[in-house]
Amino acid sequence: MTSRERVMAALSHQPPDRVPIDLNITLSAYRSLKAHLDLEIDETPAPNAAMEVIPDPQLLQRLGVDLISVKLGSGTDLLTLPETFRDGWGVTRKRIEQASGCYYEAVTHPLAGASAGDLDDYPWPGPCSVEEAELTAERAEHLYKQTDLALVGRFGGPVLELAAALLGMEEWYVRLGMDKDFAVRLLDHIGAVCTAYDLAGIEASGKYLQIMKVSGEDFGMQTGPLYSMEMFRDILLPPLRRRWQAVREKLDGVNPETRIMLHSCGAVRSFIPDLINSGIDILDPVQPLADGMDPAELNAEFGDQLVFHGGIDVQDLLPNGTRKEVAAGVHLCLEGFQAKCGGFIVAPSHSVQGDVPPENIVAMIDAAKAR
Repeated sequence: MTSRERVMAALSHQPPDRVPIDLNITLSAYRSLKAHLDLEIDETPAPNAAMEVIPDPQLLQRLGVDLISVKLGSGTDLLTLPETFRDGWGVTRKRIEQASGCYYEAVTHPLAGASAGDLDDYPWPGPCSVEEAELTAERAEHLYKQTDLALVGRFGGPVLELAAALLGMEEWYVRLGMDKDFAVRLLDHIGAVCTAYDLAGIEASGKYLQIMKVSGEDFGMQTGPLYSMEMFRDILLPPLRRRWQAVREKLDGVNPETRIMLHSCGAVRSFIPDLINSGIDILDPVQPLADGMDPAELNAEFGDQLVFHGGIDVQDLLPNGTRKEVAAGVHLCLEGFQAKCGGFIVAPSHSVQGDVPPENIVAMIDAAKAR
């Protein structure tokens, strides 16, 4: 099978020739991986605020990775890694150096202390420009025609993460619990902008996509949900569902075979039935050390309704394990998800950080290809 055929088989719960492989990676880990492979590529990777980059197709194809992301525009805002920058939402972010790489943290929260009435006057991000749409279309067409990789559209931002950045984390949780009207209106504003970006990206490149990722909404922490089920269903899910439904409707008119993927870290098992009922086809990233996220149990309960993406631990296994331990962990994950039957794409359980040895990235991929 080609990479694209392999991914589509797994998405259709049909047996692929081998499990499809994905790789999300941060800039520092990407540089280490290229050096390890002695691979010289004429490129300047453009990271996002979390320092994630899209690997060059040459590297992906050499390793045997099957998917690649497509984003709006050229994605060149952070090429020079400035000390600070102000994003399109009005949040100032500062570069923070850590042992595993640098990351951009929100240091201003422009809606802190705002009232519900203030939201209507806030300078929300404008629509996707014609130039951004054209660049997106060109990039997607090139990847679709010049490679056999499956394409993952990633256009709108994460609604809940943006709410926390605009307010500050503490105020976000306080306002969510004590000021429902404000929280609902804030999520409506953010969701409308993110949905517009999603639809613009689909308009530009939807005919080439196999997966549409509707951002990351982190509903869970290590030991349980971040939100009560009542709060989730009453406040959070309605605006997110409207976004997902708008994406589905747009895709149905352009490329009905495209599946919708949602990212949520943490212990999110209790939310999965609602996600399925709301139109989510693929759940990423299956954080295996979080409570209730055992691959075999998830597959037994939801494997006939949902495709899982991820599953390889980045908290301990990839940064600290030996290559043999990494291979054993991959094999255990594939068995748990019954990957040979379809319905699973193996990948790290978050973007690979700079503390992961490149040898372990290769060991993970090689172990997956061997099954």
